[in-house]
Amino acid sequence: MAERIALAVDDASANREFLERLLGGANFKVLSAGTGYGALKAITDLSHLTLAMVDMKLPDMTGLDLVKQLRQRFPAAYLVIATMYDERSVMEDSFAAGCNVFLVKPHGFMELFQRLMSTEIETMCAGPQLIIDQYGPRHFKAATQNVPKVLKTATQETIKSG
Repeated sequence: MAERIALAVDDASANREFLERLLGGANFKVLSAGTGYGALKAITDLSHLTLAMVDMKLPDMTGLDLVKQLRQRFPAAYLVIATMYDERSVMEDSFAAGCNVFLVKPHGFMELFQRLMSTEIETMCAGPQLIIDQYGPRHFKAATQNVPKVLKTATQETIKSG
């Protein structure tokens, strides 16, 4: 079994140290950085990455930009965006960038920790995209999936006839 390597990226040192302790407690070897470019430098020599927890707002790039690069380089990694921005558009952009979990700070860290301790990472990666916030974990559904079929059909008919 390959070593479980996690990357913790947050520009606030207290948050980064918390992530280091949390992930270390879940039996990961933890690399950390306070910037996006620092994160990319920290993983330069890695051949695999198991997990990354990325803050949305970094001083030199967005968390989305970093997640896109991580997803491209490590397609099997479990990627978590951790942010205080609890907005639908931000969630959709995060999942489109390749994250597996959208975690709203300060909620959800213990839920994620419990999952990391009780579930194989491969199983988590194969599972649905998750939102973890003050309401607990739930599956992400893209906005187009939430539009009732009747409304979709009516809209398509209007477009065709108009």
